Amino acid sequence: MNKKFTSLAVALMVAGTLSAQPVLGTDLKASDNYYYLKMNNFALSLYGGKADSVIVKSVDESKMTKAQLDSALWKIADLQTVNGVTTFQLRNKATDACLAFAPEDEPVPVLDSSDKGINRWTMNGEKLRGYYPGTADYLAIGVGSEKFAMKKNGEGSDVSIETPNSDFLLDAEQLGSGFSVFQLAFGDKYEGNIFEGKELVAKDLVTGKATEKGYVSLQVKGDETFPDGKPKFLGVDTAKVTIAGAKDVFGASFKADSTYEPSAIHTLGNADFQQFKFTVDLKNDSIAMYVKAAPDVNGESLEEVAGGVRVVYAQTGNKKVLTVSKVKDNGTVEQGALPLITSRQGTPTTLPDGDGVYYLKSVSKGANADKYYVAYNEGKGVFFGGDSVPVLTHPRGQWIVKENNGKYTIVDRESNTALVQNKQIFEVQGMENSYLIGHDTVSVRMVGVDLEDKFIGSFAPTEQDLVDKGYYMNFFLSTPGVSELYMYTNDSILKGSAVDMNLFKLYPVDTTVVAGAKLLGDEISEITYEVGGYFVDGKIAKDGEKGLKFSTSADALRFRFRINPAGLTQYAMMTEEGKYVGIDIHSSNLQLTDQRTEVNFAPKDAPEYASFEAGHKRISVDGNSLVMNPLNRFAQMKVEGSEITKAVYEKDNFSLWVEPDTVVAGKQLYFISSVVDGTRYYLSFKDTTVNGISAEAYKNAMFLPDTIKTVKDSPALFAFKVNEHGGYILENQQQLKGGDYPYVGISGNSVVLERFASVAFEVQTASAPTANEEMNVSEIKVISNDGQVIVTNASGKMITLSNILGQTIGVRRANSEYFSMPATSGIVLVTVEGDTTYKVIVK
Repeated sequence: MNKKFTSLAVALMVAGTLSAQPVLGTDLKASDNYYYLKMNNFALSLYGGKADSVIVKSVDESKMTKAQLDSALWKIADLQTVNGVTTFQLRNKATDACLAFAPEDEPVPVLDSSDKGINRWTMNGEKLRGYYPGTADYLAIGVGSEKFAMKKNGEGSDVSIETPNSDFLLDAEQLGSGFSVFQLAFGDKYEGNIFEGKELVAKDLVTGKATEKGYVSLQVKGDETFPDGKPKFLGVDTAKVTIAGAKDVFGASFKADSTYEPSAIHTLGNADFQQFKFTVDLKNDSIAMYVKAAPDVNGESLEEVAGGVRVVYAQTGNKKVLTVSKVKDNGTVEQGALPLITSRQGTPTTLPDGDGVYYLKSVSKGANADKYYVAYNEGKGVFFGGDSVPVLTHPRGQWIVKENNGKYTIVDRESNTALVQNKQIFEVQGMENSYLIGHDTVSVRMVGVDLEDKFIGSFAPTEQDLVDKGYYMNFFLSTPGVSELYMYTNDSILKGSAVDMNLFKLYPVDTTVVAGAKLLGDEISEITYEVGGYFVDGKIAKDGEKGLKFSTSADALRFRFRINPAGLTQYAMMTEEGKYVGIDIHSSNLQLTDQRTEVNFAPKDAPEYASFEAGHKRISVDGNSLVMNPLNRFAQMKVEGSEITKAVYEKDNFSLWVEPDTVVAGKQLYFISSVVDGTRYYLSFKDTTVNGISAEAYKNAMFLPDTIKTVKDSPALFAFKVNEHGGYILENQQQLKGGDYPYVGISGNSVVLERFASVAFEVQTASAPTANEEMNVSEIKVISNDGQVIVTNASGKMITLSNILGQTIGVRRANSEYFSMPATSGIVLVTVEGDTTYKVIVK
């Protein structure tokens, strides 16, 4: 039972530090003991290492660790008497911080330095008070209901001192101040001392018997096994040192040995000889070291002496020998003297590669040997099946390892479970890169994973890539004989083909945290996308229950792209409901399915498109130029002087009017027309050769100019796509949107539309033919179409839109001969600069 003193003054006298005539110097320094400072049965303590961490708390030595108790123990130090007033300092055992407070009415603790604040104390009866030199002020500590308070010139509480436990039991981890790797320091040199100077590893031994609580095994770190693989433990040996007057176990020596039981070879077992127990006097941290049993080396026959023996030393001549002695009922030893033993933290095992991402493989014997850890649930490992291994591109099987003052926290990146938290690890002798972690022997390997990549396991291009690039997407199917199929649209239906493909654009919608070793601040996210065409309006949406289509309404599906678990750079295209995008191989239609399929991304830089002012152009390739046959209205490639049936192609035939229209998806669209023999526009036909032309195509050729400019998805709109090797590719927008034959090509002398671009044209400025000059001065026309007001032949003029009340709703300058402005539905007044005001109905 702890001794209690009723006042601090009495306690100081016991410590040899304070009396009517204070004792200074060596007596104070020699005691160097720590005590509890109790007020109303609560002990003054520190909580953590913060500057404001002075608290009071209840102390229960049976339920608290040594570190917790050390924070509530104080040394009375540096006594000084000045002008008849004796003052001292209070230093905390856990941190050596000096108890000090800023000199305020309600003081704030200052624990980082002994020369700050009010750091000297004195006694007024049984009150502990902060000392203000040269004034009558003081600080008083008051405690009630576990609440701590300091008050300038306050009343304060009575203070008593209590001696802490002198035989506090240390478990394996507490031997090294929180580590089971530790060193024992002895106050002198002793022969036979196999513990001195060694890094020791302690392991708690659990027997289930209350009387055997606290016993540990001891091994030398780095020398835990014999060459044959048997564990090597330290313990008492049957060999002895001859000591005059020795009896029973006195004189037994220490040795490193494997564990064995009595047998024909060994007349005496040594299992109990290798079990140690350590207790510490919390007042001064001196250690008592015990062994569970020892051999009776001085008896007539070699027998085991059980019940606990204590490590002592014997003086033989001028030598001191480390040995053991039986313990009497009153706790004293029968023979020998007690050495001064203290412990200090050893060098904990650390991973040579430091903090980072690791793969962990169990190398213990059993069903899970050589399998990789993926999680750690309910005290048991969760492992990859069979020969499966973790990969760099997926968080499954990746563990973040973080060291903190020699202890490790290891957390998996998929389910956020910890293999260990703030625990030691131990190197396994004879096994490269293997450590005892928790209860398993684990092989560790650091891997080159970038922890800054917060989207591991899913597709996440950079923001710039999302702006600059489009993506071709092709599916990998498990169906035998079916090759990878590209995603494309046909009449807005999503399909798959080995040759057809559309360029898609990804639109990020949301970012969600889906995994990560969150215990260590690690987070892994996924981006949800909507998927649209790069040059086609609309996004992927449902078509019925399972089908997929392009839609311009607000019902776009959202997708996540999760990487193949095998580590391949392929992704499952998955909806928010957990459905996958697959293919019906019979119809080639894309559809939603429960079966996982894989898609690959082929990024492509967004193509560049030319931007021309309205003007007359000559469009040529290899000396031949684009013309319109005046007889059948079909496009052909000719040179000047080429014969027609009744005439020849002259210079005016090759001067085409290229007129800008709207800008769509970042590209300028144009109408291309010929005015020889009346204004005729170039249109999109799958085949413009004379033979085989369809009646529908021929009918389209007869479109009048006003109609061709206002019809939805006009077949006359072209873009000039920049060819990376020079020239321009003519791209028809109606065909591009339909995913069919968008590129202008040449077959013989005829102009055709092709699936893939094969011809790059030169575009040169040309002189205006008479017919086109007449077109330029033709009358201004104002029409409406699909929410747009369209003004022709007013390039450079200011266009003003007003409502029926005369309120202006838009003003812009026309930048082409075919200029459009958005307008709300209803009656709109359109005023053209220098002309007149037109009334149109916008639908």
